[in-house]
Amino acid sequence: MSEYLLLVLAGIVVFVLVILVWLLRQQQTLKKQFQLLEERVQRSNEDVAGLCSAAVAVDRRLAANDSRLNSIVDQVNTQRQTVTSVTPVEPIPASGYEDVIQKIRSGVGIEELVRDCGLTRDEAVLLMRLHGGGKRSGLG
Repeated sequence: MSEYLLLVLAGIVVFVLVILVWLLRQQQTLKKQFQLLEERVQRSNEDVAGLCSAAVAVDRRLAANDSRLNSIVDQVNTQRQTVTSVTPVEPIPASGYEDVIQKIRSGVGIEELVRDCGLTRDEAVLLMRLHGGGKRSGLG
């Protein structure tokens, strides 16, 4: 009976040793997996930190662009008010066009009409077409 008991105890010891070896291997495998997961989490944290700093930089740029855009809008509005507050040039009376027509017939160009007679470029082009005869001086 003692031999039988010894064999049973030896079997139990071998079984416990096999389980212990298996558990140690499982522990090593779990350690490796844990290290890999820990590295992945660290990389993910670094990626999130990078994305946050990039988002902050983009937000700063957007705020700067917004303030620039607002200042440009203010400048445009100020210029609009200045342009609308300027007294428009009095149109030349019909009799005053006689001098302009004479200048056109004498060969004056569009730029000179605009500069000397106070006409807009479109007015000068129109008058040149109407009264310039065969000349196309300065027309594009």
